[in-house]
Amino acid sequence: MTNAVKKFGFGESRLMNPFIRQFALASITLAVFQAVHAEVAITNIVPLQVPGQGTEIRVLFSGLPPQPQAYQLEQPSRLVLDFNQATQNLKQSSIPVATSEARSVDLSSDATRSRLTVNLANAGAFTTRVEGNTFILKINSATAIPTTPQKAVVSSQQGVNKIDFQRGNKGEGQVVINLNDPSTPVDVKQQGSKILVRFLGNKLPAYLIKRLNVNDFATPVSTVEAYNDGHNGVISINANGGFDYMAYQAEKALTISVAKKEEAVSAANRTHTNKAYSGKKISLDFQDIEVRRVLQLLADFTGTNIVASDTVQGNITLRLKDVPWDQALDIIMKTKSLGKRNSGNVIWVAPTAELLKSEEDEAKAYAQSIKLSPLQTETMVLNYVKAADVKKMIDDAATKVGGGTNSSEEGMRSLMSSRGSIVIDTRTNTVIMNDTAAKIEQLRNIIKQIDLPVKQVMIEARIVRTQLDLAHELGVKWGLVKPTSASSWDQGKYNSSGGLNVDLGASTAYGTLSLGLLRLGSSILDLQLAASQSDGKSEVLSTPKVMTGDKQEALIRSGMKIPYSTTSANSGTTTTFQEAVLELKVVPSITPDNKVQMKLDISKDTLGSQLTDAGYAINVNKLQTNVLVADGETIVLGGLYEDEVTNSVKKVPLLGDIPVIGNLFKNSQRSDSKRELLIFITPRIVDDTVSRNH
Repeated sequence: MTNAVKKFGFGESRLMNPFIRQFALASITLAVFQAVHAEVAITNIVPLQVPGQGTEIRVLFSGLPPQPQAYQLEQPSRLVLDFNQATQNLKQSSIPVATSEARSVDLSSDATRSRLTVNLANAGAFTTRVEGNTFILKINSATAIPTTPQKAVVSSQQGVNKIDFQRGNKGEGQVVINLNDPSTPVDVKQQGSKILVRFLGNKLPAYLIKRLNVNDFATPVSTVEAYNDGHNGVISINANGGFDYMAYQAEKALTISVAKKEEAVSAANRTHTNKAYSGKKISLDFQDIEVRRVLQLLADFTGTNIVASDTVQGNITLRLKDVPWDQALDIIMKTKSLGKRNSGNVIWVAPTAELLKSEEDEAKAYAQSIKLSPLQTETMVLNYVKAADVKKMIDDAATKVGGGTNSSEEGMRSLMSSRGSIVIDTRTNTVIMNDTAAKIEQLRNIIKQIDLPVKQVMIEARIVRTQLDLAHELGVKWGLVKPTSASSWDQGKYNSSGGLNVDLGASTAYGTLSLGLLRLGSSILDLQLAASQSDGKSEVLSTPKVMTGDKQEALIRSGMKIPYSTTSANSGTTTTFQEAVLELKVVPSITPDNKVQMKLDISKDTLGSQLTDAGYAINVNKLQTNVLVADGETIVLGGLYEDEVTNSVKKVPLLGDIPVIGNLFKNSQRSDSKRELLIFITPRIVDDTVSRNH
């Protein structure tokens, strides 16, 4: 010790002082500690071509080489090795390799690490080993004959304990392998139509050695076979047709996802969630690495700003192959119970509970700012929507969100703050708002979006009494029709799969009320009806028209009121009237693609032939349905029949009135006419410009 103290400049006479001696011992201890923990340096890099095996890149260090952190990238294919606490003394920034497996090695360093980026000719498997002060990276040749690896010293905790198969949401086959230890060495590669998963130095237990036929799952995978090959366990995944696969490991779960070629990207991207991933693919192979370090690597790879909270701690074992980087980030977050929030080009990563707490604090701060913001008053004159409807909408939103008009628990409401109020002036259709500036601006934008003119729909009806075959001549496609035995009309010939199926279940004397579709223009229909009327085949009884707004009811009514007389001791004889009318109620709704959905309520009441004590009965026919037609198409209602029986007598005057003999001088005729009442309904959307001009 004395000699050592002298070497550091302390003489024997000075060592007699105890304070100087203590300082000398501390200086020696610090010097020894710095010598032991001094950073090693990269002194040289030597690339070699090993015939028949691949390329070796030898990295020489000034001391014992540190274990690097490695990950593989694609497009272009690169292998990145990060040596922490290592410097480099080389003058070159790039060293050419020029072999069939690699092109060059790029060097870079900072205060904490040295990075070697190996530019690969093709992505391939690689191995590493250390010989003395030399770190050797071996990139296997694609044509090299695989050799049985040396039996490594494997922990008894490594290996496989379970193999499962499942079908993904998009039809991909997923082989899920549970490992005993995350550090179990795994090699995944494709050979023809097979995907081979090797567990280096770890044999599969006997209960897992089997062959599974998974054709019933309807995935690209046909069989999964597990067996041992020497000291290695092997799982062979056999696939059919063109396919792509993705392998990823998070902690002890290793998943091999196999999808069809055309569905590989979308199916693989939805392996963990229903989200689509679009980031560049990356391969990662880490054993017990810090989560923060992995996030830093992803940020370096993508150029994205990733901010990790101080509470993001712990290590993770990852083995990902050809995985989009944004999916790799999601896998890491799901494994470690983390969440993320995007703000521009910055991703904030933190524990899920911390994110929820932060958002809750932001909501409370915002609510507090609403309470402290000054109030202002603003008026807004409405053009089309009623002010009362706007106030009702705002009051309803406040009730649903806060449970009342002033909810102290919410601190604010959906459309207005808890301090805000709204009044209306129905005379001028004006809304008066009193609230904070932010809430008034929000309300103004909402009201502008709803204060728009309502589209108009012209409902045109044609009520026609016609012969039974006119509908067929016009080309009406009927829906469901049930002919009865009393009908002499062959209604079945009008059935059409393209029609509208309506069955009221209430038969008349000749059939049921039916709904059909007529694809004719309005002018052409009028011409055909006029022609049939001139031929005596039809009679147009009425052509009412009515215009209504979108989703507003239109009513068309035509008919008569039938008087009924009643007699009582107190009031004497009184007369009441009952309606027997044809009534059309239509509520049109304009769809975004400019079609019209009509809610139809049609009734046709007629005076019946049955006489009761109160008077003649009224025959009721009613139809309620909801149909969707294009602008200008015509809906036809049929199945309303009228029977007219006429008895006529022609006779010779005087002689025809003689009993018995008079029958020789007169002629009796009976005519029975059957006619159908057709109702044509044509909706037409009125152009917005017409609505605004009127």
